[in-house]
Amino acid sequence: MRSQVDAEVIVVGLGAMGSQTLWRLAERGTDVLGIERFVPGHDRGASHGESRIIRSAYAEGAAYVPLVKRAWRLWRELEEASGRSLLERTGALMVGPADSSVIAGPLASARTWDLEYDLLQGAELRERYPQFAHAEGLLGFHERDAGYLRPEEAVTAGVAVAETRGARVVRETAVTEIVPDPDLLRVRTGDREYTARHVVVSVGGWLRGLLPATAPLMTVERRVMGWFRATDPLSFAAERLPVFVHSDASGDRSLYGFPCLDGETVKIGLHTWPGIDEPTDPALGHRPPDRADAERFADAIGRTLTGLDPYPVRMLSCMYALTPDRHFLVGPRRDLPGLTLLGGFSGHGFKFASVIGEIAAEFATTGGTTLPVAPFDPHRFD
Repeated sequence: MRSQVDAEVIVVGLGAMGSQTLWRLAERGTDVLGIERFVPGHDRGASHGESRIIRSAYAEGAAYVPLVKRAWRLWRELEEASGRSLLERTGALMVGPADSSVIAGPLASARTWDLEYDLLQGAELRERYPQFAHAEGLLGFHERDAGYLRPEEAVTAGVAVAETRGARVVRETAVTEIVPDPDLLRVRTGDREYTARHVVVSVGGWLRGLLPATAPLMTVERRVMGWFRATDPLSFAAERLPVFVHSDASGDRSLYGFPCLDGETVKIGLHTWPGIDEPTDPALGHRPPDRADAERFADAIGRTLTGLDPYPVRMLSCMYALTPDRHFLVGPRRDLPGLTLLGGFSGHGFKFASVIGEIAAEFATTGGTTLPVAPFDPHRFD
């Protein structure tokens, strides 16, 4: 049986989810091959930008909490296996009106799972976090079990550890077609064909083009991150300001940010904001940041923070692969036999990559998973 296939499992795409899937399969002793369009750790998709938030009291739904708890443990395992620092605990601060999703959501998750938190109001919020310029009428939700991940390091560490466990990796090779089959799948690149018993597809925004059946399940949009010079970098140090999310009541204006990690600047990203929903074709690449992005950032900084130069010293573009309900696509589809789909991580998926990799490894080797993924069923939109 082994001689009939190039690998028992092929992982197509070695970004956030694919790199961790490769690692978890290799840890199981599975004969696994990874194929990556670029080089692991690249800046062409959604897994770059030096930092990604990880939270426990999850605003997007209490169903995520068991997964993020498992993700924490797996990130620590990868740190130990790779000898790299991937995850820093800073706590997290969510700021918004009482009826906003960034306050009501984590409160519901914390109460469901008995997580520790502090709820800050009025003067207490302004006193503890004077960095927020307009805190009147807002609440602050602070949790301790939160921080940030280093995305490029996490991706390259997952691939490197997998290779030491026997995984094989084909770099700078684009997959042009996958032929689904319940017994023997074919993965085609420009110059050859690979065969496998199972294929995990984790190609981010390229999923729509590679598997047209998934096109109705998600859209791809450009997003921009910016770095802003702090007047007093110490006031934005991790000891004084954790990772944070700030939103208005409607959710139409929400941004996220990090403490000062380089001694000079603070990174901010716009998650939702008028004018940022720009469709992107991954084949062409995300459009570089421009003056309009800088002006939008200046507006956002002026509305929410003090002590920062409102215009960024640098910016980076990335891609969001968004599902209609902003939840993930994880698992098989009946019309794509032999495949496990990982996609549509909607701008909040990176923190889960370690556990999503474990889930994908279970699907690939046993046909199911012991972890709670029903909300992410790719058939839920049928």
